[in-house]
Amino acid sequence: MDSEEHQMEVSLNNDRITDLPDDLKCNILARLPLKEMVGTSLLSRMWRYTWASIPNLVFNEKYFMSIRELVRFVDMVLLLHQGPICKFNIYCLDFTHVPIERWMLVLSRNEIEEITIRCSLSYRWRICSCFFSIQSLKKVYLRNCTLMLPHVFCGLKHLQTLNLFACTISDDDLEKLYLLQCGCNLELPLKFEHLKELSIQLTLHDQNEASVAFFLLQNAPNVQYLSILNRPEGPDDFMPIGNLWDLNMQKIALEHLKFVLIDYRGSVTESGLLLVKLLLSAAPLLEKVHIKNYKKDFEFVKNPESLSSPVSTLRNRLKKRYLHTELRLVRLIGSVYTLWLDLYLSFRFVLSMNSRELEISNLMDCDKHQK
Repeated sequence: MDSEEHQMEVSLNNDRITDLPDDLKCNILARLPLKEMVGTSLLSRMWRYTWASIPNLVFNEKYFMSIRELVRFVDMVLLLHQGPICKFNIYCLDFTHVPIERWMLVLSRNEIEEITIRCSLSYRWRICSCFFSIQSLKKVYLRNCTLMLPHVFCGLKHLQTLNLFACTISDDDLEKLYLLQCGCNLELPLKFEHLKELSIQLTLHDQNEASVAFFLLQNAPNVQYLSILNRPEGPDDFMPIGNLWDLNMQKIALEHLKFVLIDYRGSVTESGLLLVKLLLSAAPLLEKVHIKNYKKDFEFVKNPESLSSPVSTLRNRLKKRYLHTELRLVRLIGSVYTLWLDLYLSFRFVLSMNSRELEISNLMDCDKHQK
């Protein structure tokens, strides 16, 4: 009996976890919330600064009574931290009194590789300029912030993933992010691989806005539903688009695109026609294209059987050939003579490509259709 009590007393006095190597203790602490992790410094002298070498720092507002307490805690952790910081994540609803610029300055000196900053959509914060000098960054997630590139920006040569959610960035800065060559001759990656639905509002004849739209289309390969709304008035200082769409036609592959809606909101210009041509040639699975121009609607549909009343009164007049192999039917709604003239003059390239024959159905007067 005495031997059993002695063994129990020895086991209680022997702290096996404290005697573990530092790397194992850090591995154990890494599984705790950061606030509890830092709290282990109260256990003993041997535990006082064990947490300070943890490379991944994740701060969450829900573990703190107030924003002020969170700010003090982050300041303390960054001040006492030893060694490299690989990951810095912070989740906070209110960024009004958060010294994010001070923290970014500290992180820029610690070879940080991953930064995630999430805040409420009700407050928009501005990313500081020192953020763009952190060359060690590999992965970035920013939520509801405003990005303004510094005048001297050489790129982030190690960046692999950039995720911007509900962020504000100018057209020029977005284009600069995309086009800028990094030191290792790699383009800065901006991919929207999970994007399924995309709605773009732009001025089609403005080169700056059209370039951003082209960038979005090029980097959203899995988009299925695309809506484009043209602003015919456009900016006062717009730059003519030239042959932007025609030159870059081979650079876009929308292999999952099924539905396209284009609302011109005005006269159909050459740039608008080139955009239609680009979309039709880049989407092998395209099923339906709806082109709106006030009273004139042009609708291309894959399956004529899906329409309620496939009338083919003018079928023989439109037996032309067309580029897209999936589209079999042209549905026109609007004034008969206006549609025929526009179809012949403006969209003649659509009916002159190589593909199977098209049918025309549901051709009616625009006024009757509105009734």
